[in-house]
Amino acid sequence: MTILVGSTNITDIQIGSTAINSVYVGANKVWDRGPAALDTQTVTVGLDTAGTLSLYGFDRAIWIHGSITDGTCNFKSGALYDAIDSMYNSNGGTMTTILYINGSQTNADWTTMTIAGYAYQRTDATYTQGSVTSWTWQVVSTVSAMGTTVGATKTVVFT
Repeated sequence: MTILVGSTNITDIQIGSTAINSVYVGANKVWDRGPAALDTQTVTVGLDTAGTLSLYGFDRAIWIHGSITDGTCNFKSGALYDAIDSMYNSNGGTMTTILYINGSQTNADWTTMTIAGYAYQRTDATYTQGSVTSWTWQVVSTVSAMGTTVGATKTVVFT
């Protein structure tokens, strides 16, 4: 739901220091703040390449590149994020968005990962549990949620 003032989409409504969660016109809800963030991270985009693969984002474990603030996952008891990446494979034109969290993690506790406006649903991911747990989303595309500018910052929000 959106509220527009002119052509500006209103994303936050407050009265003084009190956040407003919903706005109604009569009995009709016309705006909702949405779910509260479980965790927010800032990724400084790095790049690593190997053959036909280009990885943009952050990886501390395998393809060392980029950085993250603060790097601990609030909804997984402070486990470390090992990677939040967009991986382009020029052989086939696929883009895979990657989330790695250290340790054996359950496929629960969060619903959506949003990177710079691109929303990834947990239930749409390929989930693999092990010493590092992964969620991956693959599409035929050249569009990277992380973009292609090394050094850019991207906000990653989990709800």
